[in-house]
Amino acid sequence: MTRRRRIAIAVAIAMALVVTAAPAHAKFVDLAASPNPAFVGNQVRHTVSLGAPARLDLYVSAVGFQRPGTGTLPPGSWTYRCCPSQTAGTPAWHYRSNAGASPGSYRFGAVARARGAFLSTASATVGSANV
Repeated sequence: MTRRRRIAIAVAIAMALVVTAAPAHAKFVDLAASPNPAFVGNQVRHTVSLGAPARLDLYVSAVGFQRPGTGTLPPGSWTYRCCPSQTAGTPAWHYRSNAGASPGSYRFGAVARARGAFLSTASATVGSANV
């Protein structure tokens, strides 16, 4: 057996162990917002959790919120986007990390500009979640 073949087998085994080590119910991306629903002027704290390294994309309703802050998010930037499906076809603030983010929890705030519950979505190469 060649060295290249042995390395390929070792990598395949390692990948299989990583996939099977995670419980079936584990979420690799999670998103929460509090308070939810919000009232005009509330500072709504969003928390996004990653279970694996990944590039992070966030979509926050621009109808419901002023431009969000960066909080503890990894380096990246917010832009305004018209009507992505991630916010049910309404205008959105879109955040994209510059590179892969480490596993862990990240927080950012956004001031509510309207009363109610608005769709926000977190997506990464390992999955997605919305609140």
